[in-house]
Amino acid sequence: PPSPGQSKSPSRVIPPYRPPHRVFPVGRLDKDSSGLILVTSDGRLPNASLRAKVKQPKVYRVRVDAPLTLDQLQQLRRGICITTIAQHNGRPWTAPTLPCQVEWDVVDSTLDGTVEDKNHGPIDPTSCVITLREGRNRQIRKMMAALGRTVVELHRVQFGQIRLDDDDDDDQ
Repeated sequence: PPSPGQSKSPSRVIPPYRPPHRVFPVGRLDKDSSGLILVTSDGRLPNASLRAKVKQPKVYRVRVDAPLTLDQLQQLRRGICITTIAQHNGRPWTAPTLPCQVEWDVVDSTLDGTVEDKNHGPIDPTSCVITLREGRNRQIRKMMAALGRTVVELHRVQFGQIRLDDDDDDDQ
């Protein structure tokens, strides 16, 4: 069995982190997601960076089980109605997501399954990059489900001005 602080999946074991002082996560990632997560010893930072007025953009690379159409990307950009559990009272809350940025994920043109897009170059129609300013529970997964797609891979590459190196994107 995994020790406290470690994932159950052997391929995603994270060694326990034991800082000399208390640390606070800034946001969260669900267990099926990967990528950038920030921790801080300043307990004021998580609330300040997640507050609605100053929410920091979060950028994700998303891969789904079937190609996305341009119309579906437009729906994502405008906002999609999803149901999440409200944090303040624990009740289901159904409302459209805020508009967000969504672009095709530009890929290496030598990969199988790529499509040439006149504005973006070679793209993988099953992959996109989404920038959110809100952070509802499992938001991207629910947005894709509303379009009839299942998220295969979800990787946060940026939080505010902090970005993972492109070389690290596939390894984190």
